[in-house]
Amino acid sequence: MKRFLKWALLVVVVLALIGFGAFLYFIPPFFVQPPETFSKPQNDAAPATAAIADPAERALAERGRYLVMTGGCIGCHHTPGPQGPIFATYLSGGLQFRTHEGVYVSRNLMGDPETGLPRRTDADVKRVLRSGVFPDSHVVSYRVMPWGSYSSFTDEDIHAIVVYLRHMPAVKHRIPEPAPPVPFTDPLAYEEAYAGKDYGASAVVK
Repeated sequence: MKRFLKWALLVVVVLALIGFGAFLYFIPPFFVQPPETFSKPQNDAAPATAAIADPAERALAERGRYLVMTGGCIGCHHTPGPQGPIFATYLSGGLQFRTHEGVYVSRNLMGDPETGLPRRTDADVKRVLRSGVFPDSHVVSYRVMPWGSYSSFTDEDIHAIVVYLRHMPAVKHRIPEPAPPVPFTDPLAYEEAYAGKDYGASAVVK
């Protein structure tokens, strides 16, 4: 009986390896094309800097464009559509983030004076990038905006990002203000959400 089980297990292992090999053989060839091909649509969406007349400012903006692209700003600041991100409007915002602190909506960073970044000063923008502090003094959750990752940028890099964003075309897209969190109704919800000291014990008792 033991001999039979040993051979049966061996057959199962061999069949599993053959099946896994076949799976690897027939999956789409992700690496037939260079990785840049897959990020090309969102990279192409970043407005170019060639139209900036001043060579020094154009060089700064080009550096800012590179940082905005590689920093993944479009990942949060794109406008969501029924088929996925709408790259044509680039950083016009509107993506919602539901957290324990409330509902956040990514801001419009385009050049529309009523709904976009021109409403903020350079100092406002730099402060958000450095510390997540908005003009009204509230701090955006790091879970929503990873400003800690940008806080290590040099002053020159932060300035280059702002210079580039100041050259964004005007895209009118009014963004709703953040919504406050929904009050807790379950006595254990606070402990679970904020890792309170009694949550583990309460969960065991329950």
